Amino acid sequence: MHAHLESLQPVMDLDVERQLRHRMAMTSPTDTAHGMFFSGVLETVRTLGGSEAADRCQEVSERRRFIASLPYPVAGLLRMMLVAVKELGPRAGGGSAVLRRMGRQAAHDFLRAPAGRTMLVLSEGSPRRLLQQLPSSYRATVSYGERRMIAFPPGNTGRFVTQGDFMPPAYTKGLLQGVLEEGGARNVSVMGSAVGLLDSEYELAWD
Repeated sequence: MHAHLESLQPVMDLDVERQLRHRMAMTSPTDTAHGMFFSGVLETVRTLGGSEAADRCQEVSERRRFIASLPYPVAGLLRMMLVAVKELGPRAGGGSAVLRRMGRQAAHDFLRAPAGRTMLVLSEGSPRRLLQQLPSSYRATVSYGERRMIAFPPGNTGRFVTQGDFMPPAYTKGLLQGVLEEGGARNVSVMGSAVGLLDSEYELAWD
């Protein structure tokens, strides 16, 4: 079974690469994300592949440095992800695993930014309230897309819906998992997939 999965990995990574290229093609210069997300991608690549791999990713971003609270065109972020997936995917569990790791790093960085810290305070230790505040708080750090959280009783399950979001599903799964875990949730499960060109839905559960 393990050998079978390894034989499928190059095909799966090609699909991830196509997702990234497709999303890049749909961006405009006004579609931006804060610099902390770019820095988070570089930190993940540096951890998984070393400083030379991180340098190659930064080169395609066409930026020498990123300021955490300033906006940069999201096309550069997607280019960095594409280079990382192609270079690190074969030795880091596949392209989706690399993107999911980047998403968890994004959650870590976001929750230490002003919008994220405020969200943590207002959630008062409740993962459900944290997720309910995520769409509006996250909107302060990106210029594109809409997000909403639908909570189900008794309060530890829900559905997170994104529309017009350039981030690939694997990245968003990591982001949601990271937010929940940083908010104190345990046994986190995030499942989901694209339901449109830039639209996705995620089923969430936690203890």
